[in-house]
Amino acid sequence: MNATHIVTIALGGVVASTALVACKDNGGAQTAQRGMAPINVTVMPLQKRTVELKSTWFGHLRGVDQADIRPEVSGRLLEQVYWHGSLCEKGEVLFRIDSSTYQAAYDQAVANVAAAKAGVLQAEVASEQAQKDVERYSTLVKSGSVSEKQHTDALHDSRRCEAALAMARAQVAQAEAALEMAKLNLDRCTIRAPFKGLATKSNVSVGDFVAAGQVVMTRMSSVDPIRVDFSVPARQMNEQTQGNEYYDMPDKMSPVREFDLILEDGSVFEHKGQVHAVDSEISQSTGTVKFVGYIPNPQLKLRTGAAVRVSAKTGEIKDALLVPARALISSMNHRFIYVVAPDNTPLGIDVKLGKELVLDMPNGDGTTVPMLMQVVTGTVKPIAETLREVGIENVEEARVIVGGGQMAAQYALANAGMRAQGAQGGFGTVIAQPFIYEKPTTTVSSVTADDKAE
Repeated sequence: MNATHIVTIALGGVVASTALVACKDNGGAQTAQRGMAPINVTVMPLQKRTVELKSTWFGHLRGVDQADIRPEVSGRLLEQVYWHGSLCEKGEVLFRIDSSTYQAAYDQAVANVAAAKAGVLQAEVASEQAQKDVERYSTLVKSGSVSEKQHTDALHDSRRCEAALAMARAQVAQAEAALEMAKLNLDRCTIRAPFKGLATKSNVSVGDFVAAGQVVMTRMSSVDPIRVDFSVPARQMNEQTQGNEYYDMPDKMSPVREFDLILEDGSVFEHKGQVHAVDSEISQSTGTVKFVGYIPNPQLKLRTGAAVRVSAKTGEIKDALLVPARALISSMNHRFIYVVAPDNTPLGIDVKLGKELVLDMPNGDGTTVPMLMQVVTGTVKPIAETLREVGIENVEEARVIVGGGQMAAQYALANAGMRAQGAQGGFGTVIAQPFIYEKPTTTVSSVTADDKAE
């Protein structure tokens, strides 16, 4: 039985060379082969290392302490002391309200206290006199000099004087309480910062009448440390629990202990934050758990209301295998990497994708550059086992095809077909060169008027 197989490899309309294999089953074998032309590829060693797992969540900044500054008394605004948006110390004066009415009320309260104390003195004198009368009548009633009724009346007068003295003393306490309230209202005419922080621009103007508790004059927010609120998916927290990746924290469980703050421009803030609190409940609307972190902010670079990202280590993968993300080849819902086998033919390995990370990697020119790397594992069998089957004992000696992967995939497919038909040689091979990373450029040259004129 004779079978002739012709494999044609075409990519982008360019037809590669063909391989012809002829086999005969007549007690012997005659083979005619014509090999495919080698192709150039760039390769990078398969990387094996322990990598940290990081997660990023969205959050926003706010003050650890925040307060709406409202007037506690009503009156005409006389003065705004602070500068809009300035840093105010605790107790620093922000506003002054007309205090003339409250000063008068305070003076009146002082006079009332004095009058009440005078009433106490009068009541004490009357009470002492009544007590002496009782003592004198008690002696005289025994000798018959005064009647029993006179003695009884003296006792009643003494009790009435004691009651009047108690009332006078109560009036003093009442007057002193009114004085304290008058003093508080007078002091409240001067509005002070409740803590150190930034005060926003004023919402009122000098001359405005402000009613107690009815208007927000300004808002204050503490800034050092500053607070960041962010949410972590409950699913991710459950995964960390099962993987024993939680940190032991007093009175709370968290996959995060410290974190980096990524600002809106993509830069990483110079100070690290610490988790301060974790909510005990999962939000029914978002399926997330709320976290609160504190970050040192001594130079006041961070401001309340800013949108940020929180990046933190959530675990690690030991002895992970990594390839450049651009080395992955997609086909029929599968992902493949291609390595150079010892016979210089491309070998495809079906892989499952893990975490995607930016890591500092050795470059083909001897430097180290940050590359987008992909953690991969074998889907059919471990990658290390697949490599040993073709004679590569150390996974880090495997050369992963980074550039030219699409053509290498076609060659690997053709080679597999030829081997299936019993071919002994003539397979498509590759010529491997070190992969040298080049940063993608998106700059488009501008066209000037002079260029158009030419």
